[in-house]
Amino acid sequence: MDIFKEGSDVSESAIVVRAMNEGKVLTEKVPREKYGQRLLTVAIPLVDDSNKAVGAFSIVLPRLHPVAESFKDFAPIVVELFPEGAFIYISDLNKIMSIQGSKKFTLPNMYAGYELKETDIAYQTIHSGKPQTKEVGAERYGVPVYIANYPVYDEDTGKSIVGTLGVVVPKTVAGRLKGISENLSDSLTAISETVEHLASTATKIHENEQILYNNIHSVSETLNKINEVTEFISSVANQSNMLGLNAAIEASRAGTRGKGFAVVANEIRKLATQSKETVPQIKELTKDIKNKVQEVDEKSKQSLYASEEQSASTEEISASLEELTSMTHELNNISKEL
Repeated sequence: MDIFKEGSDVSESAIVVRAMNEGKVLTEKVPREKYGQRLLTVAIPLVDDSNKAVGAFSIVLPRLHPVAESFKDFAPIVVELFPEGAFIYISDLNKIMSIQGSKKFTLPNMYAGYELKETDIAYQTIHSGKPQTKEVGAERYGVPVYIANYPVYDEDTGKSIVGTLGVVVPKTVAGRLKGISENLSDSLTAISETVEHLASTATKIHENEQILYNNIHSVSETLNKINEVTEFISSVANQSNMLGLNAAIEASRAGTRGKGFAVVANEIRKLATQSKETVPQIKELTKDIKNKVQEVDEKSKQSLYASEEQSASTEEISASLEELTSMTHELNNISKEL
């Protein structure tokens, strides 16, 4: 203390003067505003043989708040109560006075004697007069942390702030949880987009399958018409053959005059025979085509049903993914509250 100097005058209101005048030991609590720190002054009168006060013996002590005085006792216990560890500190109005880290967590750049800055939460608590809380990212302390700082009031009046008590808790689990939920959210978003694309594709496939199914039915109907035409050709061939035979008979009756007509009649019969022989081949081909079409028709039905199921499944997956996405948002909100 450099406030007392030898030879300096003592005012009438000074505690040492009052102690001599009253002839008894006096104590006085000196507020911070007077000398820059809280003090406890004790003045003991010095008397001569006649019990007359001739001077005073004075003791000046720094006055600690009960919280600061007991800090070394409770702080080591409190920091170990947090699952992830904690860091506790107490400050006066200008600097950090005492610190206590835990086995799991400490802040190496926070030390006793650290001068408070405007950006510090303790500084903000002192000047606002209200408790302050803040979340700080990993860029400052290496891990995301949650800081709570509370004003400490004068124990005599309970009105003047004399310091602060701060608690710093790491949020490593919350940080990992937030990272996981964000990654999960991004992945689910990408999957949702893919599923939406698949759903769109499935719908298109279903439409195409429906068109293919209708076209196959159309081919089947065309084959039935071809069969009807071949039956007609066979009938015409039979009739042409009969006409040719009759023409040949009539030509033979006509003798030499009917020779030319007989040649034509024979050619007609040949054509009728060839046409008739071609009809079974056409029938065989159309039968084979029809069998193939029926096989494709069956596969088309199965594909059509599968595409319907695929479309329904993708809709269910989309609904599930929306629910999962909602859950990840809720998970992210929970991690922020931790």
